[in-house]
Amino acid sequence: MFKVTTVNLAPDTLSANPGAGATDLGELSPEEFAGLLARFRALDPIQNLEADPHVLVTARAGKFIIRTDHGKLHLYDARDTTVPFLELTPDELIANLDQVAPPATLSSDEASSSAASTPSRGIALAIFMAGLSLNGYTLYSVFYTESVSEKPAVTLLTDATEITQRQHDLAGTYATGDQPGDRVIVVTADGRVKFLEIGVRSGLAETTDTYRPGRHDSKLCLATTGSGVVELLNPDTLLYYRDTYRRTK
Repeated sequence: MFKVTTVNLAPDTLSANPGAGATDLGELSPEEFAGLLARFRALDPIQNLEADPHVLVTARAGKFIIRTDHGKLHLYDARDTTVPFLELTPDELIANLDQVAPPATLSSDEASSSAASTPSRGIALAIFMAGLSLNGYTLYSVFYTESVSEKPAVTLLTDATEITQRQHDLAGTYATGDQPGDRVIVVTADGRVKFLEIGVRSGLAETTDTYRPGRHDSKLCLATTGSGVVELLNPDTLLYYRDTYRRTK
């Protein structure tokens, strides 16, 4: 069984609405959950962008968040959504969520190995490795302290209304300048972020990622899936890897 809560989805899960809030659907059977996923991934793309609908699920493997994008399903670890998502088919997603601990009849060596890696940690590791293979980035801190690779402690926003409002406020284009070699960050209200570099001959070299609004040391920030953390210095200024980006539009 899967304990399911939907966020910003209509009661029939056929449409999305940013004001719908959270709806507790209780426990669903695998068949019922598969039907929900089928309807979820078929959402209107515009509604999906505007409402940021998602599904919170608790299963044998742990607690997870599911989002959709153009018919694809993205699985996040609910305890650490900065870990890159894993893209799965509905059958693969249900199979992963329905994992159980190995039987007690394993050998002592096998049992020790299994105890060191629970099902939820296994999925989290798979999510992490998938993210690395997709974009080649590791999660480095932009708040340089003793080490450039030290990750900041980020507290993600959880209130759906606040998340929607913050994403709307942050949406825009920010740049270090307008000359070759300057860098650009484009933040959209649908949870996406683009990193671009102005080139001399080749125009703009682009990297696309996703983000969640959060806070670091009480400051608002963007926790991306695989590109580190972008700090908001003020409504028109971002700080990313010690570079200051000012809003251009």
